Amino acid sequence: MVTYRSLSELEDAHDQERSAARMRIDTAEQYIGHYRSRITRVAEEAYGLGAHKGVVDDPGFRAELRRVTDTSSENVAYTGRRIGELEDEYDAMLREQDEQRERFLAERHDAD
Repeated sequence: MVTYRSLSELEDAHDQERSAARMRIDTAEQYIGHYRSRITRVAEEAYGLGAHKGVVDDPGFRAELRRVTDTSSENVAYTGRRIGELEDEYDAMLREQDEQRERFLAERHDAD
């Protein structure tokens, strides 16, 4: 366990931890947004090409397009659950930081 010399030092460390955790969550959310957008664009382009070639009613084409969109949906759902887990971990970290701060203040008060 790290010993902090001042409340300010502890709070600075907590700020850095929160910032890093929040950045991981924000990056994951941005990534999933980009992924979803890109997959939608690819599916639309595939459909457009299929329409141009006259195969949009072909069962094989439809099945493959459905497989791609289903896989994409599964990936987005999985990533959404993982982001939710990151949010839960972030909340737990905040509670732990509050407890650390209270312990630090109590120890300082007992030492005085």
